Amino acid sequence: MVEDGAIQRSWLVSLAVAAAVVGAAIVVSAVVNPLFGRYVHWDWMAGLAPTLYVIAVVALRRRWV
Repeated sequence: MVEDGAIQRSWLVSLAVAAAVVGAAIVVSAVVNPLFGRYVHWDWMAGLAPTLYVIAVVALRRRWV
């Protein structure tokens, strides 16, 4: 649904931006957590990253963000 005549982003742009955002979040998590004496729980990231990726793609595509 397009509101106020806004044009939706292409799927390619949405996929690329979402991949960059989720990838950056994974890198930041892997770098920052050890600084606080914690480790990244990769089993959580295995479920969380793809979910966040799909949500980000849809949000970008529909211009919610």
